[in-house]
Amino acid sequence: MSKTNSFGYKEELSRSMSSFSSFAVSFSLMSVLTGIFANFNLGYHQAGGAIAWTWLLVAVGQLFVALVMANLAIQFPIAGYGYQWAARLVNTDFGFFVGWLLLIQFITGFPGICETFTVTLVDLLEIQISETSISIITVVVISLVTLIHLFGIQVAAKVNDLGVYAEMIGVVLVILFLMGIWIVSGNASVENLYSATKLISEKSMHFSSFALSLLLGAWGLTGFEAAADLAEETKSPTTSVPRAVLLSLITSAISGFFILVFLSVHAQGANEGHQNLLIIILEKALGLRLTYALLLFVLISIFACAVASMATASRLLFSFSRDRIVPFSSWISIVGKKSKSPKNATIVIWLFSSIAILTLKQVEIISSVSALASYLGYAGIMLAVLLSPSGSSFNQGYFYSKQWRRPIQIIALLWTIFVIIALAYPETSVEGFETKHLPLISTSCAIGVGILLYFLYVRSRIKKGIAGPPPSTT
Repeated sequence: MSKTNSFGYKEELSRSMSSFSSFAVSFSLMSVLTGIFANFNLGYHQAGGAIAWTWLLVAVGQLFVALVMANLAIQFPIAGYGYQWAARLVNTDFGFFVGWLLLIQFITGFPGICETFTVTLVDLLEIQISETSISIITVVVISLVTLIHLFGIQVAAKVNDLGVYAEMIGVVLVILFLMGIWIVSGNASVENLYSATKLISEKSMHFSSFALSLLLGAWGLTGFEAAADLAEETKSPTTSVPRAVLLSLITSAISGFFILVFLSVHAQGANEGHQNLLIIILEKALGLRLTYALLLFVLISIFACAVASMATASRLLFSFSRDRIVPFSSWISIVGKKSKSPKNATIVIWLFSSIAILTLKQVEIISSVSALASYLGYAGIMLAVLLSPSGSSFNQGYFYSKQWRRPIQIIALLWTIFVIIALAYPETSVEGFETKHLPLISTSCAIGVGILLYFLYVRSRIKKGIAGPPPSTT
């Protein structure tokens, strides 16, 4: 018979993840190599070598967010993280909207990651295939990640651990190779690091281009909270999870900064008219063979990122369904008897991700939502912390000194609001769509779906006491 934990839930999930696996899931979801390889071109063309410093700015801002979340992970080591935190600190209604934003982040981000894997694989194999073929292969990748999770968190954690080892090796190799060639050749210039020129127009960087340059860090340094979503499956979660949250962010921030520094110093003279500037820089500095070898590590990193993304999305949906927040909750909340993992929630994520890939030919439409939704969710969590009653249990057992509590929380909230503005302000578009504010419009549509769900289904269930977290026993 299953025991009941202090938060009022039966202990159905397998508590088998080690401290390293907890770190690995957050590190994989951020995936420095994936983020930089996917977004360096845009950021460098908007801000030149200053891209390294905007990355550092994002890292500092995210550290305040991570400090708040690390403490929340101590207070509430439970699946569903942001939803559970906001629901228990404020109320279930507020928790639903925070959770919905975070669910949007991963439901849109996961298929985008899988398609990035497919495109990278096709580029590595140097083959030409149609958009339809890319979509079909992406669905196969989504299905493979889903199958891994259906075997249980132990299998998913081992696959993810291997991916993290590969990413760590890839990160170290990129830094050492670029640094070594710079030192030996002496041809690279550090002047690029102090350039803040918009390369497309050769004009000084203004707010719009500055905001776009932030996207590299804003996309690449999210996901450190993933460990908190798997807290119910982690050994000693009150010590392992907060360390994983902070350590994954710090290691990703430092390694990413050094990669961007050395890419920027090697970029001198390699920025005229090239669409894939990063590959041009690597081929020029390292040669074709080493570049392709590094792409193999990137490919493994992207797959590990997809595994981590599925883990986080499925646990968040499981937490919703366990509290009877969403339709078909009784079925979605079922935990596999052998796998001890939320198998039906995993299947639902697989279904919606596959539909998104097959119906929306341009993945930018769905992946553009991910970053904006994540920071809206972050802002909701920070606001929930500030709105929580002063006498709640949250005010005890801080991960950091109590006197720094409010300053850190306020700075974290202001930072997330600033990033939301930076993500929504620039005019960004996708080929074939006339709108110039696609992330803002598409995210607003996704939020609109959540508002409809709330008023048509969730609100009445909360009022009746049918839906929402059970009372804690402590």
